[in-house]
Amino acid sequence: MNGNLSCIIIDDEPNAHLVLKHYFKQLKELSFLGSFYNGVDAIDFIRINHVDLVFLDINMPELSGFEMLHALSQPPLVIFTTAHSEFALDGYKYSAVDYLLKPIELPRFLSAIDKAIQRKGLDVTNSKSSRHNEVPLESFINIKRDGELIKVELETIVYVQSYGNYVKIISDDKKYLTSITTFEIEKKLPKDKFLRIHKSYIISIKHVSKLEHNRLFIKNLELPIGNTFKREVLLKLSNIINNHE
Repeated sequence: MNGNLSCIIIDDEPNAHLVLKHYFKQLKELSFLGSFYNGVDAIDFIRINHVDLVFLDINMPELSGFEMLHALSQPPLVIFTTAHSEFALDGYKYSAVDYLLKPIELPRFLSAIDKAIQRKGLDVTNSKSSRHNEVPLESFINIKRDGELIKVELETIVYVQSYGNYVKIISDDKKYLTSITTFEIEKKLPKDKFLRIHKSYIISIKHVSKLEHNRLFIKNLELPIGNTFKREVLLKLSNIINNHE
C-alpha cells in the first residue's frame, strides 16, 4: 500500500492489530510496514528502517510504550492506543500526535491521521477530500466485553438499554453488556438508522413495529418514550403504522 506516512503497530493485543489494519486498508495516506507485539522487536526494526508513525500501546510486557520511546534517540511520530485514560497526560509529554482510547472508532482514527499528516507538513485538505469519497461508512461498531474487542454488526442491533455506566445491546440473536454510557454509544450509531427515544433507550428504526401515544413497540416488546424525546420520535417515525398488521 503506497502512501505518504510509513507506519507500524506496536501492541500486545491481537485484536488491536486487526482493527487498525482494517482502517489502514481504507487510506492511501498510509504505508503499513509491519506489526509488532513487544517494544524490543519494534526498536530493532525502527533503528534500521524509516518509520514515520507508530501506533503504540502503553501497557506491554518487557517494555512499556513510554520505556520504548525513552530507548530511541529519535523516535517517530506516535499515536498512543490504549484502554487506559489515566495515561493521557503522560502520553502528551512525549509530544504524541494523539491519544486513542480502545475500542478505537473510525472517526477518531481519521482525526488522528489528519493530525499526523499536518505534523509532517503534508497537505491534509486533499486527504480529507479523497477520503470522503473512498472510505465507506462502517457497518459495525466495536465494543469491549470482558477485556476483549467484539465487532457488532449494526444491522443486527434491535435496541440499546442503559445500565448506569454500562449498556446492554440487544441484537437479533445475542445480548452484549459493555462498559460504556448511553451517550457514548449514541455517538457511535448512525442517526439515520438509530433513534434515542428515552434517557435509557436507543432503538433501531427498522425494527419498530408500532407507535402509539407514549409507547413504542419493537418485536412485541413495549418501550417507553421520554417526554424530552417525544417530538423527535414522532417526526422521525411518522410513517410507522399505528396498528399491528
